[in-house]
Amino acid sequence: MASLNKAARKADPRVSFLGIGNELNGDDAAGVWLARRLISLIPQSEKLLILDCGQVPENAVGALRRFYPNLVILLDAADFGGLPGEIRWIDPQDTSGFSASSHSLPFSVLSGYLTRELKCDVGLIGIQPSTLEFDAGISSPVKNALGDILIDLGELLKKYDRQLMKRNN
Repeated sequence: MASLNKAARKADPRVSFLGIGNELNGDDAAGVWLARRLISLIPQSEKLLILDCGQVPENAVGALRRFYPNLVILLDAADFGGLPGEIRWIDPQDTSGFSASSHSLPFSVLSGYLTRELKCDVGLIGIQPSTLEFDAGISSPVKNALGDILIDLGELLKKYDRQLMKRNN
């Protein structure tokens, strides 16, 4: 989460979260589940944009271009060979060997495009899936991980919001 802290130190930090995945394929729904919960719990503002991108995160480029973020955080299931429910902060450029969710562009291609086009940093919160079977639902290990991420992001975003409030007063 160092990238979130780095963004908060910028003069006019703007952070975006993109929830990615297919809610019909078991743990592949992790990113969209997380984005939806963040949207319902955390008020969006001119400094924070949270999007449920489903399987096609590249469709969010127009909204991101209008928002002009300093940092984009991708939220998705990522098979990095860990234990089911394991969470990793990943540089998307290091994901060429990953088996990712059902979206069309690899993380490395999407993040490279966003970095070039929007001049922003891009990171990935990856959750190791247990199952990607059709109509399986989210597994218990991934549900537990999502709860942990939700708590951690909630605390970080509250801290981020307080830093912005101090700066603007």
